[in-house]
Amino acid sequence: MKKSPAFLPKALLAAVSIGAMASCTTSVSRDRAVAADGRAIHRPEQLNDFYLKEPVKLDGLGTKAALQKLDRAYRETCRKAGEVPLGLAYEVPAGYHQPLNFTVTESFEQGVAEIAATSKLEVARRGNTYHFQAPRGGDGLVRQKYQVPPDFVHRISDEPQDTRLPVSVAFERRGVSFDKSTRLTMKDSWLGLETRDRGDAAAIFGTVEIVKKGYPLEIRLETQTFEIPAGRSWDGPENGIISGEDLAKLRRIRGVKEIAQPFDLRSNKPSQGYIEGGKLSVQFGFLGLGVQGKAVFDQAAPGSRPVVVEGQTPDGVTRIASQTRPDGSRVVVAVTPTAVDATLRPVKRSR
Repeated sequence: MKKSPAFLPKALLAAVSIGAMASCTTSVSRDRAVAADGRAIHRPEQLNDFYLKEPVKLDGLGTKAALQKLDRAYRETCRKAGEVPLGLAYEVPAGYHQPLNFTVTESFEQGVAEIAATSKLEVARRGNTYHFQAPRGGDGLVRQKYQVPPDFVHRISDEPQDTRLPVSVAFERRGVSFDKSTRLTMKDSWLGLETRDRGDAAAIFGTVEIVKKGYPLEIRLETQTFEIPAGRSWDGPENGIISGEDLAKLRRIRGVKEIAQPFDLRSNKPSQGYIEGGKLSVQFGFLGLGVQGKAVFDQAAPGSRPVVVEGQTPDGVTRIASQTRPDGSRVVVAVTPTAVDATLRPVKRSR
């Protein structure tokens, strides 16, 4: 949310505090601080780029219960992605039990914003704490028009196949119970609002902002196979993350053969293609602040085993796996996932 609201007195707040960040000795790597056990550490301001392991369906949960479920999903994602979870807290006014019925499908912080808007609340994060408050203002008539994407109703509905769904019904199915003074209209790409209820106005404004700021990301996966002739040495890593310097050394080996193959992926959808030397099958998806998945290169060379590249990889960083063949030559498979928008332009995400 763009607003910086004044907050209710703490005496009126029923706080939901969940967990605390484990204390650990840290060191600083090339891109991220890491804990002593090797897990990466992220900052609160990176939570808008933190993608959850799987969609979080809110089946009739009230505001606090919905936040607790979202927080559990965040912690499970941290476990899968090798991240240290932050100790996040949520301060919510008492009395917000309206059942919420939608699915959080993108980043963690977008999920928090969706819960706030659908609950008719405003939210702001300060440090590790999300503060929720009821919107302030008088009971005068509010008239607003918002320009929204043509697929706005589709984006806010868990039933996207129903293209004729009225916009007011789409909101009500999410859990927004409108005041009798509220009127919504949808014409072309304009959403009209008329209401005397500040909570209804906050729900519409908050949802419009979420949809306008949100955009579906895809993955562009650059893949290379390198064939190193028998008798040529390379002192780079056998597998794992590789630096640009080591990749450049690999390309400079005398006689090395490089074959590149780009893949444009929908997150978590498998794809495959045939390239010189075999078949490459890939499946990657956003997880935490990076990308996780697997690339399998089934080699055509007799007696060769598949080369498997897998693991959590930061956006725009290269991961490799290698294998020595029976004839002494060596194959190295490199994959570099990059988040892109609908036009395939790279989207800068936090590391």
